[in-house]
Amino acid sequence: MNLAFITTAIILGGLIKGLNGFGYALVSTSLLTLFMPAQEAVALMIIPLIIANIELTTKLSMEELKACLTRFRAYIAASFIGVTLGMILIEYMPALLLKKAVGLLVLVFVASRTRKISKIFTTAKEFCVENQRVEPLLGLLSGLIFGSSNVGVPFVAYFKELQLSREKFVSMIAITVLGASLLRIGLAASLGLYTGTDAVLISAALGVPGLIAVKTGDKLGEKLSEKITEKASLLLLLAIGLRLVL
Repeated sequence: MNLAFITTAIILGGLIKGLNGFGYALVSTSLLTLFMPAQEAVALMIIPLIIANIELTTKLSMEELKACLTRFRAYIAASFIGVTLGMILIEYMPALLLKKAVGLLVLVFVASRTRKISKIFTTAKEFCVENQRVEPLLGLLSGLIFGSSNVGVPFVAYFKELQLSREKFVSMIAITVLGASLLRIGLAASLGLYTGTDAVLISAALGVPGLIAVKTGDKLGEKLSEKITEKASLLLLLAIGLRLVL
């Protein structure tokens, strides 16, 4: 395990998240997948992602949590089932296939940010928002993607499309991303995705430089052009995604 490279991948992903508000899991997981088994890369990123989002818990209110658990209980339950299935899936999926799947998800994300193709994704999100009956299916798919690749974009995209208040948005991210991530630690350990106690400790330790990178990127983002940083990040993701798929 090359700790220097792993740390670099974590820091780069954290910087991009700080600059743009997205990309930590996409960049770091996909970079790690270039040089280590995809299953290990996914498991290694679980704790750093929790640490990067732990500050959400300081913005929670019990009132909003209860409201979200009531309103979105079907979505939340389905997403947790999806996360569990996703973790089981990567245990049995061939490493090469999982690597290409991660690359494909990265390319889909990049495509969703381009002006012409984004219209398709917007139409799909609008359909989901207008039809609450699809929420369980959407939760299942979002959980499956998150559980198998660390990519939580479907969660964020759906909650943003619902135009939730900031309090409810934070509550839903905390419930789905943080809650599911805590579940994933236990699943990863029981499925043998961590190669030992050292792997868990290393994952936790890597969360520190990752969090520092996120904060640093956030400060830099205040001084740089938003369009330039987003385009640069998308170009990097495009290069990584193509490298994983081809």
